[in-house]
Amino acid sequence: MAVSTTRALTSSPIATTPLPLFANCPPIFVLPTRLDLETLHSIEEELTRHAASLTYDISEARIVLGTIVQRKRAALELRTRGVWTEEVLPVPVATVKEAGEPPLKRRRIGLDFKEAGQEILDLRTESESERGSPKEKLRRLSRSSKSTETDDGQEPIFQEQKNTDLFQEGHIKVLKLEWVAQSIKAGKALPLDPFVIYHGKITARPEDLQTSKAKLKTTTSTLHQSESIITRAIQDAASQPAAVPNPYSSKFGPRRSKQPQGSQASQSHPPPTLYRQTTSEHDQSIPIPPAPEWVKDGVLYACMHSAPSHPPNEQFINQLVKIRTVRELTLDQIGVRAYSTSIAAIAAYPYEIRSPVEILSLPGCDAKIANLFMEYRNNADGTLEAAAVLDKDPAISIIYQFYRIWGVGAKTAREFYYQRQWRDLEDLIEHGWNSLSRVQQIGLKFYDEFLAGIPRSEVTDIAKIIHKHAHLVRPGCDYDGQGIECIVVGGYRRGKEVSGDIDLLLSHRDERVTKNLIIDIVSSLENEGWITHTLVLHMTTSSREQQTLPFRGDPGAHHFDSLDKALVVWQDPYFDDKSVTNTAENPVEDTEQAKRRRNPNPHRRVDIIISPWRTVGCAVLGWSGDTTFERDLRRYAKKAHGWKFDSSGVRERTSGGNVIDLEKGGTTWEERERLVMEGLGVGWRPASERCTR
Repeated sequence: MAVSTTRALTSSPIATTPLPLFANCPPIFVLPTRLDLETLHSIEEELTRHAASLTYDISEARIVLGTIVQRKRAALELRTRGVWTEEVLPVPVATVKEAGEPPLKRRRIGLDFKEAGQEILDLRTESESERGSPKEKLRRLSRSSKSTETDDGQEPIFQEQKNTDLFQEGHIKVLKLEWVAQSIKAGKALPLDPFVIYHGKITARPEDLQTSKAKLKTTTSTLHQSESIITRAIQDAASQPAAVPNPYSSKFGPRRSKQPQGSQASQSHPPPTLYRQTTSEHDQSIPIPPAPEWVKDGVLYACMHSAPSHPPNEQFINQLVKIRTVRELTLDQIGVRAYSTSIAAIAAYPYEIRSPVEILSLPGCDAKIANLFMEYRNNADGTLEAAAVLDKDPAISIIYQFYRIWGVGAKTAREFYYQRQWRDLEDLIEHGWNSLSRVQQIGLKFYDEFLAGIPRSEVTDIAKIIHKHAHLVRPGCDYDGQGIECIVVGGYRRGKEVSGDIDLLLSHRDERVTKNLIIDIVSSLENEGWITHTLVLHMTTSSREQQTLPFRGDPGAHHFDSLDKALVVWQDPYFDDKSVTNTAENPVEDTEQAKRRRNPNPHRRVDIIISPWRTVGCAVLGWSGDTTFERDLRRYAKKAHGWKFDSSGVRERTSGGNVIDLEKGGTTWEERERLVMEGLGVGWRPASERCTR
């Protein structure tokens, strides 16, 4: 049932305007248990598209959707995420309303009333035989079904809107995912009861309850031991002024915090300052510009709206990028994806944001982002406390330093810190050098040089050198009047002034020219001293005769890109060596290694990619956008058409992997790229407008 429901949710067609099926529902959280990231994202998109109030903080949720089917497992899932509950058993609502009886008192799970000196009272007036008779049960069921109907005979969307536990403070329900699919199919939000797995009332942590009981026992024992203490206490109380009751204290006090007490999440990510200015008078005082069409239509995909390199809200985005980096270093992939979607929406918003109402109107942005904006606006230095963790938290800052080593991911960086107890780069060199891979050793050796950045002028010079060597290893390839074409993609094409690395793509209209071209270019550049290290070398396209990689439908296979490519370390071999004096005491070595040691030119990271002409448009498109843009481009192709898109081409997922030629008729790589974007249905926009961060 869970598999079929998931397929139904992820295969529904895309609508251009949101359908408010779940607009009246309380905040909804989707459990990631047994769901891969792609499926989880698709389910959340369906909810967002139907105006659901989606949250990524389970402590804010009142509805939790998941693939689990057991009540105990549902309670465990909530508890592992810091939400402690006690089960609420179902009570017929109609019986209480029509008979005028008070609600039945239920014994509270986890608290012994007899031990606390209380007696359970039964206030019901009917006899035990009447309550248990089949006739009485049938009468209750009949009245319950009548009470859940509206005047027009239709079932209400939520009978909880009439004084039930769902909208009361501190109640939460875990539902089957089938509820979403069936509601979308029915065109309305169905009643919750048939899909409820678990209904709980949020409580304080059991440690707090046990402490209260222990204090109660101790106090009771002490009172019985000495009556004189009681007498003195009464006399002391009479001599003191009356205590002023705290108007803010209540039995719901332990539940006012969004984060559970003592949870690891609250320690790692301090909650932002809450946005409290929500009155209509305040909102009307700030003029809100007209929303762009993609905001009105609720377009969630970052590949379908333009994001410039320097958006109006760039400083706020920089703070959100830092928070996303913290989530990545803590292996919170769901948080990384959520922040990426929010950042892309804010980057595409063409106005300077002045009100949190504008934040809430953007697809993919919720109340948490609005709260962060209020904190950002209220701070004089324009910073966020959650973003400052990246620099101020000792553990995160060290892990981030390891993470910036080329060839080290977030998981490995955390292993360096927590398991191997390394605290700086010197520890890696002194204690772990031999345990590092060759790529990691190179990344550590040139750590500062790789982070320095490459100016645009240097990128242009390196591209010219590589283009020159491409013609040297393929003499006479310009017989068609074009020769090997060289396209600088990546951040350079998006307009960045300083690039972290260089992404350069080569192609030729004759596939015989591009076959095995990557090996010949790398060899030529190495012989002349331009390439000092080859980190990665792929020959996958040439190995399959440059045909488009078929889609095999294997959910465990991940193909980011199957083009021929070489990821290399670059250094200009030419430098002024006149400053080195050759004497008898200090003879200057003329060996190649000695010259490299004396070479003061910085090392650069360069990626050389080879694409056949038949898919050059896909290659240029796949290597020109920011990460979120490319992620949503692949997701949109899957969701809208059932296609698999990457830099090596477009294939069908449902027909055995047939190749879809979207570039037919394009005479230049620019035209072919445009045809791919238009064929996918996302519309054309230049690379300078694909800066989703």
